[in-house]
Amino acid sequence: MTSTCLITGASSGIGRQLALHYAANGWKVYALARSKDKLAELASSAGIVALPLDLTDSAALQRTAQQLLDDGVVLDLLLLNAGTCEYVDAADLALDAFQRTFAINFHAVVAATKYFMPLLKASLNPQLAIVSSMAHFFPFTRAEAYGASKAAVSYFADSLRLDIADSGISVHLIEPGFVDTPLTQKNDFAMPFLVTVEQAAERILNGLQAGKSRIRFPRRLSYMLKLLSVLPYNLRNKVAQRMKQQ
Repeated sequence: MTSTCLITGASSGIGRQLALHYAANGWKVYALARSKDKLAELASSAGIVALPLDLTDSAALQRTAQQLLDDGVVLDLLLLNAGTCEYVDAADLALDAFQRTFAINFHAVVAATKYFMPLLKASLNPQLAIVSSMAHFFPFTRAEAYGASKAAVSYFADSLRLDIADSGISVHLIEPGFVDTPLTQKNDFAMPFLVTVEQAAERILNGLQAGKSRIRFPRRLSYMLKLLSVLPYNLRNKVAQRMKQQ
């Protein structure tokens, strides 16, 4: 029997790499993103079905999910990968930047979970994977919107895991560090332990196959941020301030 997955944010970066991998390995892949052109190019690969959709449009999400349900689609994997990053100025704290960031990074994740999760129920091994970030482990300059949105996503995934434990659906929280994607290529600062999309996809695939509840990579960055997070609060703040000044 052919396995089936739905991947959001599939037109570029990690999502695109995962879509190509699953399709190459015989899965049927529903690839969801806003970019029609990029999705059409992706869907030229066998096994990939393009679903052009704005994830911040909850009504459109609901209609798409209902259509798939009516068509008898059963998902074995729902991978919510779409995300964005906007840096903010503390002297301004532009509310529209917070609204845009939370709209795609958090609210769209909740909506996609709500509407697409019923498609997992008939699977023998249903997996819900949610991509967050290690950014929320430590305060970084100008990351008030991005880091807060990812903290919300991680908490949502961990809490959801508890509440649907009896459903048979396993919840997997993915918290990458810096991955070389069109999103991070806009950054104008050093990104320690940067990994390629191929490396990121491999770690995610291996983690999901192993059934890991939390998938973090690269390990060196994870260990470093964990160490910083256990420092006494005042010392932690001083370290963060020094890092900002560098």
